[in-house]
Amino acid sequence: MKPLALVSIAVRLCAVAVILFACAAPRPSVTESRRPPAAWHPNTWKQSLMARHEAWQQFEAGYKARWTDSLERVWRARVLVIASLPDRLRLEILTGLGQVQGLFVFDGTRATLWIVPERVVYTSVRQGVLLEQLLGLRLPGTELAPTLLGLPSLDKLDGVVVRRLQDGTVVLDSGHGKPEPLRHIHLCEDQERLCCMDFSDAGAPLSVLFQYGAKGPDRDIPTSLTFHSATGMVELTRTFFRQPARVAPETFEVPLPEGDVQVVEVP
Repeated sequence: MKPLALVSIAVRLCAVAVILFACAAPRPSVTESRRPPAAWHPNTWKQSLMARHEAWQQFEAGYKARWTDSLERVWRARVLVIASLPDRLRLEILTGLGQVQGLFVFDGTRATLWIVPERVVYTSVRQGVLLEQLLGLRLPGTELAPTLLGLPSLDKLDGVVVRRLQDGTVVLDSGHGKPEPLRHIHLCEDQERLCCMDFSDAGAPLSVLFQYGAKGPDRDIPTSLTFHSATGMVELTRTFFRQPARVAPETFEVPLPEGDVQVVEVP
């Protein structure tokens, strides 16, 4: 599979980009309090995050997306996300007129990526590879969905020991002795919400910065996210968020298009 499989979308529709180009974006500094208050307790904080996972198991959200390449060229699109935690995700890349240009679905077992302009459907058990083709983000869907909620994935919280370093950084220690993809968490001033998460997967660092609204029932859900990595930057600004009473199982199925369509299995 071509590493820039979705560049045809940007070529055909200048307003849409679904691939992240190489870019050396500096990571903004985190200015939150560096010393944990006396009332902060790691287990209490961990239980609070797990409770939020329970409360937000199913959600739909819309975003305005902005991609910037190394030449400071900018592409924009709309992104629609439907998730059923912990492991099902549907993500659509839309034009300003609402036309689907790219569709990613993970049903808990296999991932499918449909590139509409190219009439190519990719399938793989390696969901992170296909999601990177669509968004340019080196995160599997099981990490991306909770990240949009301002949370680590549930498997990162389950069975780990929460430690806080002297500089205020939070570390999730699984005790396996192996480097964790989620390396560091920086908290906001309220010492509850996440302001930044640092990942490192196969030597590829990625930082996610969060911003929140001040009021409302969804104040704990980020209003915007900025993804910085050695390969570029993606900015997502939330336009809506809702929790449906039920997400139909067929949401996480990809209807194969009619006609001449190439299906590619990605090992």
